[in-house]
Amino acid sequence: MGLQEKKAAQTIKDEYLGAYQKELNEIVGKELPIEINWDSFNLNAIKFIPSVCLQRTVDAFKGLCSDTFGKEAVQESINSISVDNIPEEGADTQKSLKLEDGVFKIKASYGGHYSGFYTDDDIRKYLENTL
Repeated sequence: MGLQEKKAAQTIKDEYLGAYQKELNEIVGKELPIEINWDSFNLNAIKFIPSVCLQRTVDAFKGLCSDTFGKEAVQESINSISVDNIPEEGADTQKSLKLEDGVFKIKASYGGHYSGFYTDDDIRKYLENTL
């Protein structure tokens, strides 16, 4: 990760991550850390972390936890969220959502074509079918 990427990542951490983390914790009713693999993001993808990565993830949990059943399922089954950026080329077939050992893993391409990342509905539906 170069200097520009480090500065951009720090800006996201300082200006956005805390607020999204707080909102997510309130929605699910417990501490649910979002762990971003910053080294997997290039400068272009870092710019989309607030709007495409964080907002869509929080919105997915907002829909999922809109009732007691969803909220309880999340509280019992998910302990953290892991986010990795993947290369744009082939992202539409290489992206993945996986719940494993209490970690909800999102691998997507955040700086490219919309087919490389997940919508909040995609994330919510995956979790509803998995939990």
